[in-house]
Order: sequence, then structure tokens, then C-alpha cells
Amino acid sequence: MAVSYFLQKSNLSGAPEGYVAHVRLSHSVNLEGLVERVAAAGSTVTRADILAVLEDAVKECEAVLAEGGRVNLGGLCQLFPRIRGVFDGPDDAFDPKRHRVDAAAAPGTRLRKTLRQKATPERIAPPRPAPLPELYRDLASGTDNSRLTPGGIGEIVGALMKFDPAALDEGVFLTPSGGGAETRVSQVLTAQPKKVVLQMPAGLAAGEWRLEVRARARPGAQLRTGALAKTLLVE
Repeated sequence: MAVSYFLQKSNLSGAPEGYVAHVRLSHSVNLEGLVERVAAAGSTVTRADILAVLEDAVKECEAVLAEGGRVNLGGLCQLFPRIRGVFDGPDDAFDPKRHRVDAAAAPGTRLRKTLRQKATPERIAPPRPAPLPELYRDLASGTDNSRLTPGGIGEIVGALMKFDPAALDEGVFLTPSGGGAETRVSQVLTAQPKKVVLQMPAGLAAGEWRLEVRARARPGAQLRTGALAKTLLVE
């Protein structure tokens, strides 16, 4: 697995003609995901025990920082507390309205060494901006990223989703996950970059549906498509 990156022109004043690398993350792992990876690697400890130990470790890290200490997490990273905000002078006291206790982290030497030795850089083309629907809220059922009510009102939350309702190849499209003809949603109440409000077609058949938003950044530009990660169930 490679570390994918793309190049963009630098905005730094010291390197007006240079380019800098931006890493494109391939995936994200939470605590439960770490448990699954440890178990899949051949651990003889149960998943429940692994999760319990990791959760206890997280709690103790929080406790050490709250005590004003530093945590060296096995060379993975260092965690330490800090105070943020500007003080008016050497005798100024901590004021919760102007200051706050925060946490900071720095990569450890072991992690840096591992990445330098094992990570393989792979240059990719810069991503082109496309609609990013992240959540579908079905107002009739009160569910998110789960159900779709035919004839009901729904909200799509995301980014770069503004489209021209008059352009027949732009808008919100529904396709049966098992294959079949797509349906364009014609009743659009609001089409803004971060939120689209619409009334779903009344005749959608039962089953799972894939939702896509198609839009152009400007008239005449290339059509871009973004799909909701979850399929939506019509019962």
C-alpha cells in the first residue's frame, strides 16, 4: 500500500515557483478498527480484551495529561498539555474567557523511522472538485443515511453540491443498487453547496437505492458526480 500524494503550486513566499506535496488519505481507522487489525494479525487475545486494554490506555493518557504530564506512547507519538491564549503580562492570571487548557501531540521517533523505511510514495493526479454528499436525512422517518420515503421530504448535507435544476444532466439521481433505470429527482426545493432539500419521487420501488449528486462548477464546465457512501432503503 502506497502513500498517495499530488502536487500543487506553493503559496509560500520563499518558494513562489515551487510545488508542495499533499497526501491523499486512503482510509481512516478508529479504536474499533485498530482492534480488528490487531486481532486479524494473529493475536491470541480476544477482541473484547484488546478493546478493553486500549480504552484503559486512552483513559490513562487523558489522566496523565490532566495531571500536567507527558505521555510517550511507545515511540508512536508524544502527548502533552499546553495553555492557549494571550496573557497581558507576567502577572496576568489564567482567565477561562481568554485562555484554555489544550492538548498537543508530536510524532515519535519510532513512527518517523518506520515511515521513512516502509512507506512508498506514489504520485497521483490532483483531485478535481466534485459534489460530496455525506448525509441523507429522511424527514419522514427521522433517520440518517438509512431510509428513503417515496414522496417524502429529504435533506442532503455535504459540500460542492450546488447544481442547476434546469440542466437535465445535473441534479440528484437515484439508481437501484441491483441495477435498473435511474430516476432524476425533479422536485428540488433548495440546491445550495452544503445542503439540498428535495421531495423524493412517489413511485420508487422497494429495495436499496444509490444516491448521486451531479453538478458543474460553472456553466460549460465538465460534469462532476459524487455518490452517497450508504445505500438507502425503500420499504
